[in-house]
This record gives sequence, structure tokens and C-alpha cells, in this order.
Amino acid sequence: MTQISITIPGLGDLDGEAPIVILGPNGSGKTQLAQKIAGSNQVSAVSAQRRTWVDDSLPVQEEQQLRNNVRSHIDRWRQNSWQPTEEINFILSTLIQDHTNLLTKKNEEAISSSKPLDPVKDTKLILLQGLWNRLFPKRKLEIGGFFPKVKRLDASTEVPSYQLRQMSDGERTVLYMAARVMTAEHPIVLVDEPELHMHNRLSVQFWDEAEKLRPDCRFVYITHDLNFTLSRRRATVLVARTSDFAEIVSAVDQLPSSIAADVLGAATLPFYAKRIFLFEGEPGKGFASEFFSAWFDDDETFSIPCGDRDSVCAAVSGLKTVGIVAAEVIGLIDRDFYSDSVLGAVTKGVTVLQLHEIESVLCDQTAVASVAEHLGKDSGLVWGEFLDRVRKAFRDQTLNNVVARRVRSRVGDLLDGAFNGAQVVSDLNATSVNHSTTLSALDLPTKTTTMFAEESKRVTDALSGGGKEMLAILPGKHLLSILANVLGLSHTSELTSIVVKALNRKQLKADDPLRALGSKVEAALLAYLPPRKA
Repeated sequence: MTQISITIPGLGDLDGEAPIVILGPNGSGKTQLAQKIAGSNQVSAVSAQRRTWVDDSLPVQEEQQLRNNVRSHIDRWRQNSWQPTEEINFILSTLIQDHTNLLTKKNEEAISSSKPLDPVKDTKLILLQGLWNRLFPKRKLEIGGFFPKVKRLDASTEVPSYQLRQMSDGERTVLYMAARVMTAEHPIVLVDEPELHMHNRLSVQFWDEAEKLRPDCRFVYITHDLNFTLSRRRATVLVARTSDFAEIVSAVDQLPSSIAADVLGAATLPFYAKRIFLFEGEPGKGFASEFFSAWFDDDETFSIPCGDRDSVCAAVSGLKTVGIVAAEVIGLIDRDFYSDSVLGAVTKGVTVLQLHEIESVLCDQTAVASVAEHLGKDSGLVWGEFLDRVRKAFRDQTLNNVVARRVRSRVGDLLDGAFNGAQVVSDLNATSVNHSTTLSALDLPTKTTTMFAEESKRVTDALSGGGKEMLAILPGKHLLSILANVLGLSHTSELTSIVVKALNRKQLKADDPLRALGSKVEAALLAYLPPRKA
């Protein structure tokens, strides 16, 4: 790879060979910043406004005239970035002419020397076709003449080749971008919105291939897609703050790529959303995903399941640090069996649910009363029976399991805080002694006995009280299954389905009884959850 220096307004020269990604939401001034970069460096610029469809026949012109036409269209971006460039036909014609000229020259050499010569394998057109074949192995690109077509190789019967104007958006974009990369005349290739009209996987594969084809060039990408940004793992990432200023960020690599794909890989929703809400769960799976899709039913909140607690914290921290999202970024994690000390030290912007887990909120006394009344049952009797069954269920081994899990969490906290890097030294025996000494000083057997006594009292007191402390300590899924049975429902999913439907305000008619239930449940759950509207 070639070492190339690039001058960035406000930052100076960035030396190296790795790509540069300039990241910013729509309206941040990143395109104007890119134009200023082009004015300070030798750049082959690819506009975001580009015509990628190819005419059925390519123009036949002299070589210099073709190149002048190409440059004229490309230079249009420097003055008017909003105006589409239309150079694709001229570029493909240039590639074909270069290819044909070299083949003619080699053929003449073979005739004059009367000796067979090795086949030509490295014209720009051949390299472009090789890239195409790696990305679309079932489509043969036939660009040997001025009437290019594509042939399907996966058809069960012989089918005619189709013209380039009949390509899919992804195929046209790959052809256009490959042609632009192969004909780049300057050491810096600047691409505005490199992911445009390509799905995430294809854009990553294409630009990986493109960078390999032009090791003599350094690539600069202008994008609002954080998912694409993360795919350039060696890149220097800049965040465009204004049209005159960008700053280098390092925390972008700390953001889980799966979250990046959901947050900024999905069109431009985060840039008009006022709020991005991150929670524990899996996309399309489980109660949490179903519930929050109904709870946040406005167009200004973007809710994303992130997996476990650590993933939620990492996503919130990463998005806040990178600063690419204009919306408010908030997270919610379950209380679960974590100790108070751990939950008190969560990432800024992340809230701990007051109850054990999200299922627990439906066991709130007011919410239970609302559902009971909707089903035609006496709310007082339902709540009393619910408490009675919970107390009968959480005895003996079931009760001890809750106590033990709370103790184990506290022991884990002690161990996490006990060890540090200074205890590891060059001598293994000394390292072992350091760890053993630390463990002895912790006096875990004595502390564990004390913890069991403390947690046993806390759990039994919560059971006796039967209020929010009980919902904070006992597993919500277990409680919800007991509640569904008390309400006369055959399965927990029947109960959650009623609540989710009641919260789907947009799908309910004005006189639907579920609408009234939804209003009551909403009022009860607002004690634990963010407002439904941003």
C-alpha cells in the first residue's frame, strides 16, 4: 500500500495508507467538507448524486474526447454537489477502448514476432470483470464491445442476456463504482455515500475488493452509515461537526457492530427520531421486543433490542461518545439478581428498571387490577389470590434458589474488585501467592454466610410485604405465569397479548374496550418506564 498524505480542514495532514471515513448525519456539512478536502488535495471524487444506468449502446469517440467528457461530468460535483453526474457511459467506453487498444497492440506484436505471446490478463476492464465475478458469480458481465449485456449463469434453461439498463440497483452501482475506481486518475479516491443502493453486505464486500484493486490509492468515504463505518476496521474515523470542522474519534470501535447495523444501518431514521431507546432483548424475540414495539408507537422514538445488560451499556456509551446521533440516547436494563453496588454504577444514560425484569411491570398491582376488571373479575380478589399463590410457590428450594443467586451476584462483585493487574508479576509462584493472599484476605466463607442471612431476610420480607420490593426481587417471568393462571388464562402469552393489543392505540377503534384498558395500563407502567412519546 502507498503512503499518502491527506489535508483535512481544521486538522492538518493525515499521513498513512488506511482509509479515512468522515461520518455525520444529514445536514452536518460533511459534503461541503468533502468539497474542501477535494480543493486541498489531488482527488478523484465520486458524487452521491450519480447516474448509474447505462445506455444500450456506448458512445464511440476519440480517446481524448472521451476523457474530457468524463472529467467534465466529474468536476460538476466540485461546484454543484446536488447535480447528478452522468459520466458512466463515457467511462465504460474508455475502458473498452483501452482494452481493445492493448489487445490490438499485443496481437500486432505476435504477428511481427511470429511467436505466441501470453494472454492479456490485467487490463482495467479485465480487472473490473474479475471484481464483478467475485461479487456476482451467477452473472457474467459481457462488456467486450460497445453493446454491453449481462448473462445469467444460474438459469435452468438458456435465457437471453439482458441489457445493462435492466440491472438491479445493486448491480448498476457495483458496475459504476468499479469503473470509477479503476479509472481514478488521482492518488485519493473520495466517495460520497459509498453504501448508496447497495445492501450492507454487498457494500462491505465491494469496497474491500475495490481497496485491494487500487493499492496505489487512498480512499476517503463520506457517509452517515455507522454500520459501513465500522466495516472499515483500519480506517481513521472523523465526525463532521460543521462544513469547516471534523474531529477524530476513537470510541467508534467500541460500539457493537450489531447495534450499529440496527441504529445507523437502517436508512436515516435516527436523524429525524428524537429519541433512541436501547433495551435488553433480541430482535423479534421474547416479550421485551413485542412490548416495546407497542409501548413506543410514535415516529420519533427508535427502540432497539441490544442483547444483554453489558451490550445496552456499551451501545449507549458508544453512541453518546461518537456523537453522531442527534437524538437523545437512553437505555434501560433489568434489575435482575445484580447487587445494588453494580446497579448504582451503570453507564450514564442507562436506567435500571425498578423491578426484577420487564415482565414484572405487568405484575404491578394497579396494572393487575386493570386487566382483572377488563376480564370481568374482582380486582381485589385477583390480587389477594395472586399474592397467596406467589407465597406458596416461593418456598423451600424455589425460595433458596432466589437467595443463592443474589448471594452469588454479590460474591462475584467481591471477586471482580479483588484482583488487579499489579498482582500479575514475572514469577508465576509469586503471582499465585498474590492471588491466594487476596482471596484469604476476602474471607469469603464468613462473608458468604453473612450474605445468605442478609439476602434470606430481604427475600422473605419482600414476600411478606407483597409490594414493589417483591416485584424487584422475585423473577418476573415466574410471577407472570402465576398471574396468568389466577386470571383464568391458559398461558402467559394470552396475558401479554391482551396488554400489547391494548397498548397498540393506532390499531384500536375508538369504541374498542381494549382502548380503555390500554390507558389504565399505560398510567400504571409510567411509574417504571419512559414516556411513550419523545
